[in-house]
Amino acid sequence: MNKIPIIRKGSYKDYLGSSFLGGLILGLFSFLLSFLLGNSAIDSLWIGFSLWIGVIVFFTGIGFTSEEYFKRKKKIKKLLSDKYSFLDTKSFVLHQDLYFEGIYQDYHFRVIPKTKWQERQKDIEYVIIEAFYRFDTDHDGINRETNLSGEYFLGQLHFANQCVRFIPKDWELPNFKENFDGLISVLKREKLFPFPRVEWENTIGEKLKEMDEIETKSRTKPILKIGKFEMKYTKQKNKVSR
Repeated sequence: MNKIPIIRKGSYKDYLGSSFLGGLILGLFSFLLSFLLGNSAIDSLWIGFSLWIGVIVFFTGIGFTSEEYFKRKKKIKKLLSDKYSFLDTKSFVLHQDLYFEGIYQDYHFRVIPKTKWQERQKDIEYVIIEAFYRFDTDHDGINRETNLSGEYFLGQLHFANQCVRFIPKDWELPNFKENFDGLISVLKREKLFPFPRVEWENTIGEKLKEMDEIETKSRTKPILKIGKFEMKYTKQKNKVSR
């Protein structure tokens, strides 16, 4: 199976950016609190500055090392195990974001490993299988997808945006060949034809990305702006019950 680097390229930027902003907020708060409690401006400034640097060092140093090396190394080892050997025989690619992608019987598949944390219990590990398709005709696609979604012999299939996804019923030790073959039989029966992943990204994917950016922008509020520097807060997305 293909090898990938343990540390993702450029991943440190995410930690550095988050810690920079979070540390700055805590630093400003501690500076104001210290100043209001009667400390001098210089002492308060040093307290705030020290906390800011401390947050950056902690999250970028300890957090990055833990998440992007030790935990990621453990995940990669599991993804290179015999559990996923079928994907290797079919030349599926393991991406640095830790999901598999490949073509099987002309259909483009993605296999996304997931872990659900269980308090005081063993974590649940499962996969989500996705496949991309195009319609035999361009009309009435949304209504067709709504009608197609439901319970199948493979599991609960969800059709949307010319992509079908599901968690296999044999999620503990999935038989990828049986799941792929079963899903393809459903797609062919419904006259849903293979859709190349790159083409999907350049059409449907781009539209979804634009919609997501607009939705995220609607949840983002400015907090502080000093010259070109601007602090923003993005409200958490509301959870939709299924």
